[in-house]
Parts: sequence; C-alpha cells; structure tokens
Amino acid sequence: MAKKIIIVGGGLSGTLLALQLAGNKNAEIILLEKNPQMLGRGVAYHYDFTQQPLNVPASGMSLFPDRPDHFVEWLQQNSFRYNHILPSVSPKTFVPRKIFGDYIVEHLQKAHHDHAASFQIRIDEVLSIKRCGTKLEAILESGIRLEADHIVLALGNFPPADLFPDNAEVTKAKEYFPNPWTDRVYSNLSGNENILLVGTGLTAVDVVLGLKTRNFKGKISMLSRRGKLPLPHDLSQPAVDIADPGYLTPPDTFRWLTGEIRKRRNIPWTSVMDGVRPHTQAIWKRWSWDEKKYFMRRLRPIWEVARHRIPAQSSTILDEMVSAGQLHIGKAKIDSAKMRADGIEVFWSDDSGTHSGVFQKVINCTGPESNYRKVKLPVLADLVDQGLLVNDPIGLGILCTEEGRILDTRNEPVTGLWCIGPMRKAVLWETTAIRELRLQAKELAGLVTV
Repeated sequence: MAKKIIIVGGGLSGTLLALQLAGNKNAEIILLEKNPQMLGRGVAYHYDFTQQPLNVPASGMSLFPDRPDHFVEWLQQNSFRYNHILPSVSPKTFVPRKIFGDYIVEHLQKAHHDHAASFQIRIDEVLSIKRCGTKLEAILESGIRLEADHIVLALGNFPPADLFPDNAEVTKAKEYFPNPWTDRVYSNLSGNENILLVGTGLTAVDVVLGLKTRNFKGKISMLSRRGKLPLPHDLSQPAVDIADPGYLTPPDTFRWLTGEIRKRRNIPWTSVMDGVRPHTQAIWKRWSWDEKKYFMRRLRPIWEVARHRIPAQSSTILDEMVSAGQLHIGKAKIDSAKMRADGIEVFWSDDSGTHSGVFQKVINCTGPESNYRKVKLPVLADLVDQGLLVNDPIGLGILCTEEGRILDTRNEPVTGLWCIGPMRKAVLWETTAIRELRLQAKELAGLVTV
C-alpha cells in the first residue's frame, strides 16, 4: 500500500522532495503551501528578484543529483525565452534568480500534471500536527484534517531576527524592513534616500544589486560586525581533488585548509575551497557541540566570506559603487534606533566610538532566524509545546538525525516526522544550497516510501 506523505512548504526544498516522490507507486503526495505565489519559487526565486543573479553558476543548479547538466540543457532549450536577459548561456553563466524560479515551477507543474492521481497541491497552512494512532494528522487553517504516514517539514529559511525587538515604534515603522525578501524594499524610491543595510553577506549584496538595477542614485551604507563582503568566484579552474582530512579540531581544520591552499599556489584558492566542499559535512559531524560553538564564535565569519561567494560581475559593480561614493561598507555593532520626522536614526559603535545616521530605509539583512522558539509559525509553536521539536544547543536549527528524523525532548525520533533543508543545519552545517538539498530529497524519498 502506498505511503501517504505530506510535505509542509512548497519552496525549493519541498519541490525537490515532491519531484523525487512523483510517480513513485509507493507514494501518495500532498504538497502544502499557504502562499500560491511561493510554489516552487519560495522567496529567493520570486518575481520580485528578476535581475539579481544566482551566486552559483548554472552548472551547479540542476534539480536532479543524477543529472548534473539538466539546468544547463534546459536553459539552452529555452534560450529563446530569455534572449533579452541572457544573450548567451554556458555552464559558467550566473543566471538571474527569476529564471531559475521559472525552471523550478515548470518541473513542479509537469510532475503535478503527469502524476495528478497521486500528487495533490493544496494552498493551505498547517497549524498543528498530532499523533493519530500509528499515523500523524495535520490540522489545517481551513479546518481540514489530513492523515499521513509521514509529514516532512520543508519550511526553508525564515526572516532574520528583529534588530530592535524592544522598540515597537521603529519595528512598526514603514521605513523599517525586518525581512529583505520583499519587493516593498524597492518601492516608493525617490532616488535620493539614505539607505542602511544591516549585514554585508549574500542577502545584502542582492539588495544592493536590486537597488542598482532600479537606477537608485542615493546613498547606501552596509554595516556588519566584520564589515566584509563575500569574495568573488574564480571559475578559471575546476575544484581540485582533496582527501578528507579526518578528525581535526576547528583551529587545526583551518590550518589544514590554508596549508592545502599554499601547496597549490598556481591554482585559485577558490578551487581548493570547492575541493573541500564534499568533506564539509563529515568534518562538521565529527566535532563536539563545544567545538561547533568555538567555530561559530571565532571562525564562522571567516568561513562565510570565503565559502559563500558572489559572481565576479557583482563584485565589480560593488567596487564601482564604493569608488563612486554611493556605497559605504563598515565594521560596526548596531546599538539602537529611534524615529525622527525625516527617517530612522540608527546608533552604532565601532573601534573609533559611537556614531549615528538618519536613514529613510533600514533593511535587516542579518541572515535567517534559526531559533525556532522565536519563529512566528503556528506549526512550529505547536510542535515545541508538545515537546516534539527542540532547538539545538548552539541555535542553528533543531535536534534531528542527519537523515532528517526530528528528535523530541527525550532525544527520541518522532515516528513519521521529518525535516529537510535549513532545519538540519546543526547536524550537517552545509544544508541550504541546492547541491545538498537535492541529495537530501533523493535520500528522504527512499526512506519515506519503504
């Protein structure tokens, strides 16, 4: 008898799992997504972000782990649709996010059409998950109750933690954007505003590029604790073949990595970083919680800048904006803020003291919230209250197995309850890019159809 499987979340992670399950005679699928506009696209590949490029070349963006050239082939077959955006396509092309979203949606729609008898898509929200005999029951906002053998949480990334949680006047102000992934960030611009982005990572870069493509002429400031932008890709050489180093402490791991780079002085360091990528999860899993805490406190910022890179073209645009005086990048800690008639006055401190500035838009680009007690999502609050979902000790995600089995307060697997994607970060570290997500989807599809 086919297993009934509910996938909660219709973004990239949920879609990848649905694609792996579609057509499997042992699976009846219900994909649940509360926002129809987010089906397949999630927030990262939505129409609001038409021009911003992916941070991975086309060769690394296939939906299917056993067909690595699938996205490139799709782009070549559909080049006539995008000639005005992409005059040419190669495996090294950094494709606009919206086009990748089209690719996901097309394949989700095809799978739904071809396997309609065993694959439902519902626009609804799961409010609660209960045990129902040997099965699970999802209680939806519409009042419908769905029984399933397995429920998979594919919730993706959540908006950042609030910058000013104790200042309701600022957090409710129209000038403050707690979530950067909305087109409202780019609305009502006169072009002369002073804009502050809190964060200097990939999301902040995307927002700057979004402002640039809309011909914004005002001033942009980017502030973060390290004040470092992601480094550019160098695609001149492929990833090098590097052996798994085995167990090393976090500091020794960094010494090993820098040693591998020095040994290959004629090879771009980015190729060495990419050669380490297949071993990252294994390295992380060998560390104790204390070692992981050390990494997060001391080494994570260095790793993030080198590991999460941007297209060279994007890096050039940022450099030009800095040289022109339009973009300022600083190392600082955000302290507080207050409303003024002409905007939000933000106070920050750095090595030289305390400073402030008035901004017409303040955009939170600090990265996704991973403390699930703070995420305002009914199903998560319900699972936490039941003791069926527990934050990990370092605040990266939840307690689960590397295969995605969710662990309860007794550290026991919750039968039939799974997660995929960012929720596994405490266990796997690398679990947000499509390279890892598509493998998780394939493995999980096998586990829930046995």
